[in-house]
Amino acid sequence: MLIFYVDETGTASLATVPGSDPPELVPGTATFFTLAAVGIRDSARKPLAEYLLRAKAEHLGAATDAPWDDTEIKGRYLLHVARALHGGRKHSAPTGYSALADQAAMDAFLHALGLAMSVFRPLILANVVDKYKMIARGISTNPIGIAYSYLQRNIALTLEHQLSGESAIIVADQQTQHEALFKSGGIHEIRSQLEKDLTRVPNYNLVLDKPLWLDTDLSMWDREILQLADIASFLVTKVIDDGEPPAELARLWQAMLPQFALHHKSGKVLGRGIAMYPPRSSRLSF
Repeated sequence: MLIFYVDETGTASLATVPGSDPPELVPGTATFFTLAAVGIRDSARKPLAEYLLRAKAEHLGAATDAPWDDTEIKGRYLLHVARALHGGRKHSAPTGYSALADQAAMDAFLHALGLAMSVFRPLILANVVDKYKMIARGISTNPIGIAYSYLQRNIALTLEHQLSGESAIIVADQQTQHEALFKSGGIHEIRSQLEKDLTRVPNYNLVLDKPLWLDTDLSMWDREILQLADIASFLVTKVIDDGEPPAELARLWQAMLPQFALHHKSGKVLGRGIAMYPPRSSRLSF
C-alpha cells in the first residue's frame, strides 16, 4: 500500500472582477491552484516521520513538545527566510525559524530536506490548475474537483504501469471545502466529465475513493510527512509560473525532481508527475 500525502498551494476561487472584459480574476486571487501528492510505502511512514522530526530538532531546535505552528515547514516560509538571509534582513517566519540565523544554517537545513527526498525516494505527482486560462475559456468547473480528479487518475495510471500489485490511499489535512465536494459526489461528477476525452479509463479501484482526513493536532507522524507535500506544491507552482525554481531553493528542487512520476510512454515528468489543466504545451522540458 502506498500512502499519498496531499497538500495545496493557492486558492480555488474563480471570482472575477465584475464587468471585466475579458474577465479577470479578483486582485489578490492566485492564478494557480496546485494539488501535490507525496507517496510513500506504508512501511516508510515511521522512519520518514522520525527523520523529519530529527531534522527539525537539529536545525530548528524544535523540542518534541514545541508548538506545531512554530516549526511547521512550508515552502513559502523556506523561500521567505532564504531571501531575507540573502538580503541581510530580518524575517517574519514563525519563531522556530529563528534558529536559521545565517546562510550556513539555512543551507544545512535545505540539505537535510533534500536528503529526505533522495533517501526515502517518495513518488510525487502534482496537478496545476491554471484558473486564468479557465475563465478565459469560460470553464467554471471547481478547481478542487479538477485537481483531485487528475491526481486520482495519474496515481491509478502510475500504479497500473509501474507498480503492479500496489494500491493507494490519499491522506490530507482537514479541509472543509474539499471534504464537502467528496461528500456531495461532486468529485465523482467532475471526474466523469473529464473522462470523456480519455481513450482509456484508469482502474480507479486501485485508489481509495476518498482521502483520509487528518487532525494534525493528533497525527504527529502524518503531519510531518504532509510538510513535504506542501513543499512540492509550492515549488511546482513557482516552476510553472516562473519557468524555473526560486534560485534560493534550487537545490531542494533538484533533489525533488527525480522523484516525480514519469509518463510511461514519453518518459517525461510533464504529463504525468506534473499535469496541467487546461492541458497545454509548456516551455519546460523535464
